[in-house]
Amino acid sequence: MNNCKLAGPVAAAATALSRLGVRRGEQVLLMMPDGPGFINAFVAALELGAVPLPVNPALPARDVTAIAAEAGARLVVVSMERLRELAELEAEPSVLVEAPEGAWAAVLRLA
Repeated sequence: MNNCKLAGPVAAAATALSRLGVRRGEQVLLMMPDGPGFINAFVAALELGAVPLPVNPALPARDVTAIAAEAGARLVVVSMERLRELAELEAEPSVLVEAPEGAWAAVLRLA
């Protein structure tokens, strides 16, 4: 992947997810629209050995909570646009994840 345009952003995303405690085999919900941020988060999770679980970015918060509980996921990677809408989730304060091109997502750590 070193010769690919994604190498830098994916490495930054993998580092950010690793610092948040994402481990091999862990489920990570990706609630983001199609685009570079989604691709970076998906590939980064794979590189860490985690299992990226894409979910519809338009789902209501209660559905996200149910899916996360069923999957055993403790992190939800969301777009910045959805962060405010998901405020009703029982989650720790969100963490802004920075990539070389700026903030690509926010991460909610579920209770």
